[in-house]
Amino acid sequence: MNKFLTTLGLARRAGKLNYGFDMVMSGLGATHLLLLAADCSPRTRKNVELAAAEFQIPLYPLRQTKEELGASIGTKPVGIIGVADRGFARSLTQSIEGGM
Repeated sequence: MNKFLTTLGLARRAGKLNYGFDMVMSGLGATHLLLLAADCSPRTRKNVELAAAEFQIPLYPLRQTKEELGASIGTKPVGIIGVADRGFARSLTQSIEGGM
């Protein structure tokens, strides 16, 4: 498993992730990073992009599918993840920008 998915799992166990559309949208005020699965629906993608712009939250579309993201955090398939911790957000951003 790569560093990105490992860090994502750690953030989940630490209680620093919101996942699923409703949970993420309701927690945007405390979100430092948004992650989108590769197979997210166009409607979800558009809504998340608008919210990210409004709240000035970095948004990264990922190459992982909903199934892969869900497996990495120990849940059902999930299309959107919000990171509610600055340190985890920084580490995940570095992993993404470093090529995962």
